[in-house]
Amino acid sequence: MKTKLLSLLLAVAASVGTMFANGTKIGDLYYNLNATDRTAEVTYELQWDENNYKFFSTANIPASVTYSGTTYSVTSIGERAFCRCSSLTSVTIPNSVTSIGKSAFYGCSGLTSVAIPNSVTSIEDQAFDGCSSLTSVTIPNSVTSIGKYAFSGCDRLTSVTIGNSVTSIGEGAFYKCSRLTSVTIPNSVTSIGGSAFSGCSGLTSVTIPNSVTSIGNSAFEKCSRLTSVTIPNSVTSIGGSAFSGCNSLPVTDNLRYADTYLVEAVNKMLSSYTIKEGTRWIGSSAFENCSSLTSVTIPNSVISIGGSAFKGCSSLTSVTIPNSVTSIGGSAFSGCSGLTSIEIPNSVTSIGGSAFSGCSGLTSVTIPNSVTSIGDHAFSGCSSLTSMTIPNSVTSIGEGAFRDCSSLTSVTIPNSVTSIGDWAFSRCSGLTSVTIPNSVTSIGIYAFEGCSSLPVIDNLRYADTYLVEAVDKSLSSYTIKKGTKWIGDKAFYNCSGLTSVTIPNSVTSIGDRAFAYCSSLTSISVATDNLNYSSKDGVLFDKQQKTLIQCPGGKQGAYVIPNSVTSIGGSAFWGCSG
Repeated sequence: MKTKLLSLLLAVAASVGTMFANGTKIGDLYYNLNATDRTAEVTYELQWDENNYKFFSTANIPASVTYSGTTYSVTSIGERAFCRCSSLTSVTIPNSVTSIGKSAFYGCSGLTSVAIPNSVTSIEDQAFDGCSSLTSVTIPNSVTSIGKYAFSGCDRLTSVTIGNSVTSIGEGAFYKCSRLTSVTIPNSVTSIGGSAFSGCSGLTSVTIPNSVTSIGNSAFEKCSRLTSVTIPNSVTSIGGSAFSGCNSLPVTDNLRYADTYLVEAVNKMLSSYTIKEGTRWIGSSAFENCSSLTSVTIPNSVISIGGSAFKGCSSLTSVTIPNSVTSIGGSAFSGCSGLTSIEIPNSVTSIGGSAFSGCSGLTSVTIPNSVTSIGDHAFSGCSSLTSMTIPNSVTSIGEGAFRDCSSLTSVTIPNSVTSIGDWAFSRCSGLTSVTIPNSVTSIGIYAFEGCSSLPVIDNLRYADTYLVEAVDKSLSSYTIKKGTKWIGDKAFYNCSGLTSVTIPNSVTSIGDRAFAYCSSLTSISVATDNLNYSSKDGVLFDKQQKTLIQCPGGKQGAYVIPNSVTSIGGSAFWGCSG
């Protein structure tokens, strides 16, 4: 027995030896020691949490440390190592260090300078976030990526040198560095993250190299002194609000430009406008709330219409989208109640969320075969839209895509569509016909809720093979017709007189609250052998422990759900206490 115990202890000791020994104090600093490769990471004393260096004014990190006769190379400054050490004014980082971890110097508001050695290859998220006394930073050529919010809030930073090995500038990397006046982005950079320079109100000019292909959302937002930006042809994607609030950029004919990027309309009372040839992007919110705008001419050079670009242009009666445009951003024409028709060219592949929502005057829309997805709420509230043909290229119809299209009488869903989102056709009260193809494998909650004009068969409303709802809530028994694939959300909700129902083997899905409060159903028995469900205290759960069926009192009788059913919605039989 003693031999076995000794062997076990030796095995445990051996396994521990290959792991980090956390919070070991050597000299003035704490380290995580890795016995396998004999490396050390600067950390903090765990029992003091992350503020144990708060009284330090200087930190000299050695290239190596020795502990119990073993020498370890210091290769990293760990996550939160000096976090919130507000009294720290200087730090020495040796050439052995290759990475500066997340939030390593977060909130070191007294740190005035830092020399990052050429050995460092990565500066991780929030590494120097809130170092408000830093005045300059040189990022060496060894560094390949600058993490998210790495230097965010360094509001005394006046200059930054970025090494020519950096390929990406992370989201918010220099967010609110308000005294930064200029920055040179090297040719190695391919992407500028969202909000990377947002709030750099002192920035006057920036040159974006030919290597950059994407500029993120709000990348230069509120750079209020920015007077010049050159956007190269290599850029194929500019995010929403990328130059929003750059009110020192050149104004041409009441529109502010950043080279070939249309930033915004300066005069919101514009009545008509011809966008200059060569403009490649119409920026997010470019004409937002230009309520007097009646017409706009978009040249063939434009490849993208940004989010909310024409949002709230309630007087806009017509617009021609050229074949050069490949994307229409979210809410691009939202609230353009004067639009009566729109033709989307074959070049467009995606229609953003809420792109045409609230276009109450829109009677017809042409969607080309190039479009693969219709975004969430894309046409919601288009109350004058009477018919819609969805092309064979579309594979998904987003959440609420046609919600509140009360004049819509028919819609054909092609065989290409595999999913119909939640509330997709909700409250389409004029809808009399919907054909759901066999390709559809997923129909979201309340997809046809409030479609009061859909066909009624034996007191049940149907959208082809989709059972929408019971019209007569006093039903006593019912046999669902063969071929029905889905029983929709709240289909028999509150049918308090229902005592029995027959579900055919064609049904694959029972929606949320489908039989909730059917208080006269006398017994419920769930065939769980094919459903991957488990029962606990009369409540059925799936593998993620999400409640699927709740039977008050744990009553489960002889009511059998067919083996064809693979999904049962939340609270499907709630209140069936009979």
